Amino acid sequence: MQTNQKKALIRVLFDIAAIASVAIPVLLLFAFASGYKRGFYCDDESLMHPYKSNTVPTWVAGFVGIALPSIAILSIEGYNAKRSSKTFYGYCADCYKLLMPFFFGAGLCQLTTDIAKYSIGRLRPHFITICKPSITCTLTTGFIEDDVCTGTDTDAIAEARLSFPSGHSSISFYCMIWLIIFLQYKFIWKRQWLIRPVLQAVSFFLAYYTALSRISDYMHHWSDVLAGAVIGTVIALLDIYTMTNLTPWSMTGCQNCGSTLPLYNKNNDNTATTMVDA
Repeated sequence: MQTNQKKALIRVLFDIAAIASVAIPVLLLFAFASGYKRGFYCDDESLMHPYKSNTVPTWVAGFVGIALPSIAILSIEGYNAKRSSKTFYGYCADCYKLLMPFFFGAGLCQLTTDIAKYSIGRLRPHFITICKPSITCTLTTGFIEDDVCTGTDTDAIAEARLSFPSGHSSISFYCMIWLIIFLQYKFIWKRQWLIRPVLQAVSFFLAYYTALSRISDYMHHWSDVLAGAVIGTVIALLDIYTMTNLTPWSMTGCQNCGSTLPLYNKNNDNTATTMVDA
């Protein structure tokens, strides 16, 4: 193995380790952590909504959110490589320089969301329905901090303590804002110029609908959804700005760091847009 290839392999391993550094804590929180046990008032109407199933299941939000930008990167970069007669290795390098930051940002977005969830322990709108508190609510009951839940679904009760912020909202907005910006700078169809804004609008509305469904399903308060959207959007913008060469205003130091490594050298310029003549 040549020296450059060895160095490239080492850098790839370090990049994978960086992604693991944000992904593993997410898994550990999910497996072992429990949310802060926040008290409540038994007459709090904001916690008395019915329990409903998810309009957008968690796995759908995660899978579609990750899959759509990944497919867009692979497809558009593939077309771009074909038009410019770029080698397969050059195509892989361009995709790598986009996919790795995207995956890292997705993990960071989820970790940021989960830290807030488990630290704050805000109760979901259906908490009292799931909890079934063993008390008679009167004017003198006051604030309840003891464990008074009689509901038998302990997993659902624990999940009902993780309302703020919305994970669906944060990951959906992260992925779709990332995709919107990617399309803005990498996909240009000269003649059918409205194709791009249509795709961007569809991307936005996927995130928007996912976020709104969390309110109509009584899974989150409106402020949970808003906070999730802000978290996802901010992390997407910072991720693109600091880790990619997508935009003219990006900090490209991490990509064009003066290295001669195949994955990072400036000859694999990642700023070219895809131009479709037809």
